[in-house]
Amino acid sequence: MRSIFGPAGARASGPACLLGALLSAGATGVGAATLHLNPGDNFEQAVENLAPGDTLIVHAGTYQGSGRIGITVRGTVAQPVVIEAAAGEARPRIVRPAGASAQNTINIEGATHLTIRGLEITSNGGDGVNLSGAVSWVTLENLVIHDVDVGVNLRSSMHHITVRDSEIYDTGGPGYTGEGMYIGCNDATCVVSDSVFEGNYIHHTLTSDQGDGIEIKHGSHSNVVRDNVIHDTHYPCILVYGTAGNPRNTVERNVMWNCGDSGIQAAADAVIRNNIILAGNATGFNSQDHQGATPQNLSFVNNTVVGGDPCLRLSNWNGKTGLVFANNAIYCPGGSYVLSGLAGVQAAGNVFAPAPPTFPAGSYTAGRSAALDLQDAAGRDVYPTSDSPLRGAGSAALNPADDFNSTARAGTHDAGAYVYTAANNPGWPVGPGFKGIAPTPSVTLDATPNPAASGATTTLTWTSANAATCTASGGWAGAKALTGSQASPALTQATTFALECAAAGGAVARDAVTVGVTAPAPSVTLDAAPNPVASGATTTLSWSSANAATCTASGGWSGARALAGSQASTALTQTTTFSLACTAAGGAVASDAVTVTVTAPPQPPPDDPDPPVTESGGGGAIGLPALAMLALGLLGRRPPA
Repeated sequence: MRSIFGPAGARASGPACLLGALLSAGATGVGAATLHLNPGDNFEQAVENLAPGDTLIVHAGTYQGSGRIGITVRGTVAQPVVIEAAAGEARPRIVRPAGASAQNTINIEGATHLTIRGLEITSNGGDGVNLSGAVSWVTLENLVIHDVDVGVNLRSSMHHITVRDSEIYDTGGPGYTGEGMYIGCNDATCVVSDSVFEGNYIHHTLTSDQGDGIEIKHGSHSNVVRDNVIHDTHYPCILVYGTAGNPRNTVERNVMWNCGDSGIQAAADAVIRNNIILAGNATGFNSQDHQGATPQNLSFVNNTVVGGDPCLRLSNWNGKTGLVFANNAIYCPGGSYVLSGLAGVQAAGNVFAPAPPTFPAGSYTAGRSAALDLQDAAGRDVYPTSDSPLRGAGSAALNPADDFNSTARAGTHDAGAYVYTAANNPGWPVGPGFKGIAPTPSVTLDATPNPAASGATTTLTWTSANAATCTASGGWAGAKALTGSQASPALTQATTFALECAAAGGAVARDAVTVGVTAPAPSVTLDAAPNPVASGATTTLSWSSANAATCTASGGWSGARALAGSQASTALTQTTTFSLACTAAGGAVASDAVTVTVTAPPQPPPDDPDPPVTESGGGGAIGLPALAMLALGLLGRRPPA
């Protein structure tokens, strides 16, 4: 199994140093120091020699040794002790080598006010982290623990322990119990109290002999198990016994699937609310006598259970005190329920599909099916559909303050783990990995065209994600759909349109677009009549423009002109071109031109010359005797012989 954590980056360069030469980067209190550990240094000696107020920064690399690591430093409120990975570097690996005797990788023994964060921890048959000996005020966070027996083992009396934001996987093996977290002791021989186990990702405990995800033993009390993601376990994902008369434990806002035996098993003394159990073939919720605890003082409220065989097992509940089963959404396709008598149980506001055979009348509403009432149960999305009978079905008197997403229910009495606030789940989508807080909403807003012509409209188009509501402002107003498009009003000036979309939890995203307005393009026409003209004549120039602010003449005329008009040209003696350019207020220019042709006046035809007169006998010219003969011929007379 591969961890979901990837490398955080290459180790920053720095000088290697021996333990005796650990660098003190600055005092944090009287006798306290910030120390640096590099590969080749001895992790065991470093942590065992810490003093109150010290901070040990562990640089990227692998640290392994055959000795037993025992951290006993007793920090104080004023001088806490911190062991942490170097920021910006790959996660340092604390390894128990295969050749060494099987041993817990890190033992915390009697330590107080200690924080360990950012390490990767593996073992060779022991626990990842084992706490014992009156430990208190210890925080384990952002750890990756794998290939160990128990991930975090709290098998001793202690209080105020926090394990958060850590991944635990591939625990156990044949002959090992292999729990993700083991909290307390059998028969209350030790007690863990006032501790928090939150935001962890625990998976694949399948090869162990037991392999619970989180197990709180009998007698341990006042603990909170919340916002964990647990799947693929050999035993129940979450198992709580009873507190032996001490204050109750709280199990809330967790999600689990592929759990062995049961999703959640609880005997007594717990508040179990806003959890999602995707049960598959195992039992969904199981409550029965278990190792000295018998059902009592137990509230199972606003949980969603899908599937299971049986979906519910409520054994020995009849006539017991302090049992509440309310506002739950139970979808049990096979109709598999194992229920004892429920006399004395406070039951109200549940939704069942199908209904169990012996649940008190009036304590539930009939659901339809997971496919109709939930968004996508097969895809682990059990958020209600818009017409789901879960909406408003819960009991107001038993309603918790928030839901699986930590969204305030605010008087909305919906059954199941979610309060309905939007068409789709506004929170973290259920799946492998760490449970996220409600995702940050986002919104994008665009306008097409942009800029728009004066007097025209633009189309506003927007999309949002992880939002419950959207509200417009600026050039438009009012509530808008989470996604859509809409034509703007007619625009005559640059206008800003804004859209603000809010998540159910209150986070807000905003986007805006400013739509520019362009003046219409100018146009101009110029004509001349008559055309052509005779030389020395004039023509009349006529013009008109649109969307223009000024007009200027050039060519055969010049200077400013009105936006429309007519004008006689000067007397023309040659072909002339007249031009007119008209400019809009925004600077755009349109132009037109006309060429007026000038024609020359017609020329008279030239006079014929007199024929030459020559004497006879001259080289081919007609003489007088010839002329006489011609004249006689024309008159029809012949000359005398």
